[in-house]
Amino acid sequence: MKDTFAPRLSALSNKQVPFQFFGEKMTFHLSMGLFSSFDIDSGTRLLLKTLAKEADLKTVRNAVDTGCGTGVIGISLKKKFPEMEVLFQDRDALATAYTAENCRFNQVNVDKVENALLLEGLREGSQDLIVSNIPAKAGEKVLNDFFHYAGSFLKEGGRVAVVIVDPLKELAEKALHDADCRIIYRESTKMHTVFHFDGGKTFPGEDFNRYIRHKGKFELADSSYEMETVYNLPDFDQLSFTNKISAELMKHTSYSGEALFWNPGQGHIPVWLNQRPSNHFTKIHLASRDILQNRISLWNLKKSGFEQNVESYDLPGASWLSDALEENSLDLLHVNLSPITKVKWPQELMEMAGKLVKPGKFCFLIGRSSDQAQLEKFIKGFSYKEDDRFKGNRGILLQKK
Repeated sequence: MKDTFAPRLSALSNKQVPFQFFGEKMTFHLSMGLFSSFDIDSGTRLLLKTLAKEADLKTVRNAVDTGCGTGVIGISLKKKFPEMEVLFQDRDALATAYTAENCRFNQVNVDKVENALLLEGLREGSQDLIVSNIPAKAGEKVLNDFFHYAGSFLKEGGRVAVVIVDPLKELAEKALHDADCRIIYRESTKMHTVFHFDGGKTFPGEDFNRYIRHKGKFELADSSYEMETVYNLPDFDQLSFTNKISAELMKHTSYSGEALFWNPGQGHIPVWLNQRPSNHFTKIHLASRDILQNRISLWNLKKSGFEQNVESYDLPGASWLSDALEENSLDLLHVNLSPITKVKWPQELMEMAGKLVKPGKFCFLIGRSSDQAQLEKFIKGFSYKEDDRFKGNRGILLQKK
């Protein structure tokens, strides 16, 4: 098959791999920025094998592939059963971008691909099939919620089919037992276990409070603030060196107007900067691949009293910001670096910064010293205002000429 994968995403691709399901031949593009970047992982293969063997897929009218990654499970189902309506969900905007493009590349009609948390936005009793290769890093709270409530979104006769890594097997078994789920089928290998199940507890309804892990007071530089933090993001109860370096280097300068924070994390830096008397933001933009970072940062900004306009962007990468915002629109661009391995990223990032930051205004870069060294070669049109290193991290405050 001729490679017509989207050029912008193709630049982030690590490998193309062939795959078959029920005799249907497909090719998937994988990325070093996403799970299983060298091959279709064995857990996904096991889950699809059990579905082919144990589920009457011809009768499935609609399905959800939640935590879809590059889309292998849902695309395989849709390729064999084109009448099946498949919803793809992932909290990573790079994953959903790859899923949509892998659909197109494999000539599979896209029903709906959305940036969402696990099972978010589903109606009770609406699905014939829910499938997921649940990430090992999901955490106990997320896993418990999934196993307790996934069954409530099924139609009568529907099933949930999930694969998990072996160390989480006992946790899954306990959660299924506690939720009064019925295990329809189970299969294990040395590395993975698949569960097909139904039943469980009634979903209590959408409420962001159920994601909150910690509420407390934090201190950065010379001031303190209160915040709530969530599971599955760092800095939930203690501050990282990246946040501390950011605050120490940024506290000497005043900021006003429009600010954008790429990878805002739990929201520590936006909240801390906004509550400082010397700063006066009129609008704040939050942007990340990770929608959870955007959600909790928005949550904390609102709770801290920021009543001005806040916009959120779920994007596959920082370079996409050039398309989302107007030229010379930002008074402050704060970038928490998280580059994808083996991808040429520094030039695109600095071109984006040069385009969006107003003359005389600021760009702050925080990340590993090794990443900053790569980036430094492409810093043009900016002067250095602050620059410091600590424990393998480096912060740079730039002012546009």
